[in-house]
Amino acid sequence: MRILIVDDNSTSLQSLSVVLTDLGHQPSTFSDPVAALNHAKESYYPLIITDIKMPAMDGLSLLAELKACETSKRSDVIIITGHGDMETAITALRNGAYDYLNKPINARELAAAVERSAEHQTLLFENTDLKQNMEERVAEAKESLQEDLEKMRSQLRNVSGIGQIISGSSKMQEIIRDATIFHHEPDVPVLIEGETGTGKEVIARLVHHGDTHCDTPFVALNCSAIAESLFESELFGYEAGAYTGSRAGGSAGKLELAGNGTLFLDEIAEMPLQLQPKLLRVLEDRSFYRVGGLQKKHFSARIIGAGNKDLEMMVEEGLFRRDLYHRLTVGHLRLPPLRERQDDIVKMASLFLRKQVKRKGKKFTAIAPETLTLLKEYPWPGNVRELENTIERAVLIHDDILLRPEHIEFLASSRSLQHSEGVSAPLPPTTGLPSIDIASSTIILPENPFNLEDVTQSVIRKALAKFDGNKTKAAEYLGISRYALYRKIS
Repeated sequence: MRILIVDDNSTSLQSLSVVLTDLGHQPSTFSDPVAALNHAKESYYPLIITDIKMPAMDGLSLLAELKACETSKRSDVIIITGHGDMETAITALRNGAYDYLNKPINARELAAAVERSAEHQTLLFENTDLKQNMEERVAEAKESLQEDLEKMRSQLRNVSGIGQIISGSSKMQEIIRDATIFHHEPDVPVLIEGETGTGKEVIARLVHHGDTHCDTPFVALNCSAIAESLFESELFGYEAGAYTGSRAGGSAGKLELAGNGTLFLDEIAEMPLQLQPKLLRVLEDRSFYRVGGLQKKHFSARIIGAGNKDLEMMVEEGLFRRDLYHRLTVGHLRLPPLRERQDDIVKMASLFLRKQVKRKGKKFTAIAPETLTLLKEYPWPGNVRELENTIERAVLIHDDILLRPEHIEFLASSRSLQHSEGVSAPLPPTTGLPSIDIASSTIILPENPFNLEDVTQSVIRKALAKFDGNKTKAAEYLGISRYALYRKIS
């Protein structure tokens, strides 16, 4: 910082100059206050240090002249006074001096005063610049904030999955319509059911955000990832001392963290049975207590449950509370598997291809027709998630203009494995299977090899046909639970 020093004492003048130079500043020294004043009128100095007692012009008179000059009126002026001359120091401060120092000058006090002046001058400069360019700066800031806002909204919607929901099928269009309706009714709980990878959380975020974007929290809790002993405190929170090892001051649970937003309970079928009545109470009373707490807390968030198990079947098996199930299904969305959305497969594959090409810097521009045929014929047991992972793997390993069948040849071995394990494959025909006479315990095997799972599926079909599709009677007939029968059918 440029500093002007005025002192008729050459020794003091030189000492000040040496100290300020060592501190990294650029001092200019004057022993004549009149000459210093004329120089200050021509050249701006952020800081001027002057002695109070000088023959030609005293420090107070110099201060008055400096503050009256257009060039130096913004300069900080530090007055050097004799020890104990407090009255003079006070007068100087009243007349506009920035600070004062007593003789003999302490180097540390000098350094601190100069540092404060440097910060003060920086603020003055920024303030002046802001005043002079206020309208321009405001316009620039407004434009920048608007761009950032739109960018963040776009990124948030991408993260949330909103804006990337393919809804070519009538069923998906109906689901999106209902999700939008549920968004405007936060008191209505929602249950989203569907196979793994069908996009249950994406639809949950659509219910939360609606058509545009919602600023309230979206808090997700995976019910299958929490130990049963910790589930209650994770959901409801706990007070200090509620149990051994609890955090001092207690901790808020997911119900509190959701605020006025949404609590998303993923894999809700895994919620401990003994906690389900407490969740039902929250839905009905819109209030709860922390573990070990006595103060009732109000709950205003929306609750969305999701799962890939048949909750209705679990209710029949006594594995899920019937009253909670019916409360959750006030808003009910059942997502179809990808194999039932043939028209969406092509659109999704193209969307995922564009996204992965952008991320990985590859040259793919389209998907070959033969590849599209393979994608549409594949059963997709992992649904949308598996499709996206397939495209990502193909783009990661290969680089071409078109995504060709050989780029996804790994799907062939995957499909073969699924057929051998009976996973998501169509039910096989009944020809070429063993002939079984249960009464005589006679089993006649065919000449050609056969798949044991095909036999199981054939028996299940016949049992269902025997009881006109009644799964409960068919399960009793086969000696298995209704839930086990349902899994085999799936």
